[in-house]
Amino acid sequence: MIAKSPETQHELAKEDKTKSRQEEHLPPLPHRDQRCTVRELIVHFGMSRILYILLLAAACTPPTPMVEEVPGATVELRDDLHVLYDSFQVSGSFIMHDVGRDHWLYIDSAQADVATLPASTFKLFSSLYGLESGVVKDADEVFKWDGVDHGRPEVNKDLTLREALKVSAYWVHRDIARRAGGATLKHWLDTVGYGNADTSGGFDHCWVAGNLRITPRQQVAFLERLQRNDLPFSQRSMDIVKEISLQEDTLGYTLHGKTGWALGADGSTGWFVGWVEKADSTGPYIFANRAHTADTLSTTFGPSRRAISLEVLRRTGVIP
Repeated sequence: MIAKSPETQHELAKEDKTKSRQEEHLPPLPHRDQRCTVRELIVHFGMSRILYILLLAAACTPPTPMVEEVPGATVELRDDLHVLYDSFQVSGSFIMHDVGRDHWLYIDSAQADVATLPASTFKLFSSLYGLESGVVKDADEVFKWDGVDHGRPEVNKDLTLREALKVSAYWVHRDIARRAGGATLKHWLDTVGYGNADTSGGFDHCWVAGNLRITPRQQVAFLERLQRNDLPFSQRSMDIVKEISLQEDTLGYTLHGKTGWALGADGSTGWFVGWVEKADSTGPYIFANRAHTADTLSTTFGPSRRAISLEVLRRTGVIP
């Protein structure tokens, strides 16, 4: 079933949903039920062909932008903090990378590599490629409201890119996708390595009602690259998105982030992703919180996405 975000389901209901190696011929291996030793494979294919296959496989393996836990990294499992999800009557998981110490913290680490819709967290990426491709001039370009009721009064008006990120206006980022076109969006998804980079199901809403998927670990990878200016976008584009994603600016730290919410057959899935930079030069701390509930009428789910994240950051000493 197609998943929709509560921030977009009213809008998507008004739109058309109908949009939409050469292989080397090698001798057959022994019967599939027969186990083969390395010696048998070499006899069967020949050493040169075995080496060729291995080299070909290595050459065809695409690079990945994911942050990998390298030797020397430390890991901390904090499943005791799952009580925070329980208090909101939701399930969920949390991943955080303290880049300075190369320290990883998990709540329910098994979920770190499970992919779901990015929902409105995608709007960070959308803002970047919109600026880079030139279809958005700057943070204060005004997008004209089309007069259609999009279900929330705060989005039923003209909005700048800055405002659209703050109120999570789906229609603005739909328009960015339409201005740029599906090929441009796909190019940037592939170039960055954002999630599975799949725009099928409708390139102008693939992040809320299509086949684009991303894992919590991939969210952290993307945000870490943004924070350290290591994405294939201009410094200007990255600086603008950093500015408009700023949520808290105190004497001790700054917090950047974006929420997301998608509805599917199994209920609601929500995100709060971001990073913290501290005045004491520790960190930065890149995190992704994902929550879920089967109760689509839950009144605690919406607030839980950000509230749980902030409490984890407090209990782990990242913020006071």
